[in-house]
Amino acid sequence: MFHDIPESVIRRMRALESMDAAHRADGTPRARRLRQISPETGRFVSVWAAAAPPGAYLEIGTSAGYSALWISLACRMLGRRLITIELDEWKASLARETFREAGVED
Repeated sequence: MFHDIPESVIRRMRALESMDAAHRADGTPRARRLRQISPETGRFVSVWAAAAPPGAYLEIGTSAGYSALWISLACRMLGRRLITIELDEWKASLARETFREAGVED
């Protein structure tokens, strides 16, 4: 699953990792910061999703879509769907951009 991550997904992950690091370093208020998991946790979540019983996945709190990218790897491998929800419009907009740029809008 991790040997063939699409380049578009990797690029977007790296961009979000940089944005998250910048927000943490510059003192961006917690409510405006991206709340994303570490790459190591992302790999764990992806493996965990791949081992889950059949059905759709639900993520509550999308932020900019970083963890959703990891979950999407399991979705692609198993032919499953991810439903992800974000209340903050700025973060939801970033997530839509993430999914478009990474090629996982479907």
